[in-house]
Amino acid sequence: MRKGFLMVLAVVLVAAMAAPAMADLSTSGWVRIKGRVDSNLQTGGAAGAQGGTFILPGTDVSTASFVEQRQRFILDWKSENVGARAYFEIDFGAWGDVGYNVGRNAGAGLEADSINLETKNFYMWFNVPNTSVKVTAGLQNLSDSFQGLILGYADMAGIVVTGKMEPVEYRLGWAKFQEGSKTRDDDVDFYLAEVKFVPTKGAKLGVDFYVLRDASGSNTLATAGNGTNTTNLNTLGRAHADYWDPTVNPTAFTYQPATFYYLGVDGSFIAGPATLSGFALYNWGKIETLGGTIAGDNVAGGSTDLKAYALDLRADMAVGPGKGFLEFGYVSGTKDSDNDIKTIITGSNYALAGSYPFTRMDMQILIPAADEINSASSLAYDAQNKLRGMIIVAAGYSMKFDDRTSGKVGIGYMADDKVFVGQNQDGVSVKKHSATEINANVNYEMVKGLNLGLYGAYAFLSDWEDYGTGQNVSAVNLANMTRSADDIWRTYFRMNYAF
Repeated sequence: MRKGFLMVLAVVLVAAMAAPAMADLSTSGWVRIKGRVDSNLQTGGAAGAQGGTFILPGTDVSTASFVEQRQRFILDWKSENVGARAYFEIDFGAWGDVGYNVGRNAGAGLEADSINLETKNFYMWFNVPNTSVKVTAGLQNLSDSFQGLILGYADMAGIVVTGKMEPVEYRLGWAKFQEGSKTRDDDVDFYLAEVKFVPTKGAKLGVDFYVLRDASGSNTLATAGNGTNTTNLNTLGRAHADYWDPTVNPTAFTYQPATFYYLGVDGSFIAGPATLSGFALYNWGKIETLGGTIAGDNVAGGSTDLKAYALDLRADMAVGPGKGFLEFGYVSGTKDSDNDIKTIITGSNYALAGSYPFTRMDMQILIPAADEINSASSLAYDAQNKLRGMIIVAAGYSMKFDDRTSGKVGIGYMADDKVFVGQNQDGVSVKKHSATEINANVNYEMVKGLNLGLYGAYAFLSDWEDYGTGQNVSAVNLANMTRSADDIWRTYFRMNYAF
């Protein structure tokens, strides 16, 4: 026994000494805890247990108070020209939720002991010798050049190639959104090509072209889609149930393989004391249907064109002792009378919790914040905004009070671009919504890596119906729909340790 033990120990020691010669191993990550108090936090029509929902405001909705937690940790193996990354996450929807559980977003209940480890990324990368070319292959995080409007900041399996040919940078990629039956043409694939012209250090201009091919439309319901998330274009106008009884006007249709195209420009440059950045995007394609109802219209045997666009313009500049910004964003919407779809197709149609629009505006209620955890919810959760599109403008100012303390104030206004559902099946009008948010936070770095923050936001609602305690029209007293919903406020204490 002693001889066997010594042999095993020797092998382990040899491997440990040899490992540094093969690759360096490093680790990083963070732990984030939020103690929240929210008014009007009732949600529906989007992802549910996946996190990521539209807020359905009401009158006298009970206040929610809970503590949520997320932790992510990364392992990086690296040698001179090749390496790999493993990226994991554990989420607790709320302290005290469940114990002895098998599933994600839970496990902080009494005695814990849950199986809840999530794999975010696992990929390899390598540099092509004697070139600027770098390749990443595997499950990785990928975003677009339009502030996450299309992809959000999603994880997906694929291959991405980046490189430089001064003064040009480029990125090419392919990702698999869904793999249906391996012997059928029923997948969803995403292709990416970007070229960035960088004439000087302070200027960049990009041309971006994406293609999304969706062959998953042989199924009639979102709940019968091909991917693991069982979603496809039947999620168009996600949260229709907010406005009409889904048994009367379903979004349920089959369609032939469809290809959607995205062409846009993005750029940034320094203009005196300000840095200007933004993008312009056009999205087009055709959905040839075999039968059913799409976006409220019966299109059996017909087709529906996609014609949508989005814009963004932002200015950042130093103002006094701090920094300020002003940003405008726009996503086109679809009207009831439109025969075409005029709202951008995004990754949220193929994921249970997808695209996060304009997160750098740093709003808390109008649109999702970049650091949301499991309770992520907002008035417009994705860029489609229930096919209504959006007009949004925001401004903010941040500054350091001393070496450890900083603060930020912000204001934003958002409105539906178009009214998609003017009336539900009972003749109750659904209005063109708008809201104004004010928010503020203060953060204190207690020690290096540990930040404590206090956040607050208030949204003044205009023309929002009262959904009471129901999540769709069929579950709500219709008299409520003629009343205005209460304003919304949100506050939380945040602890974040980055390592």
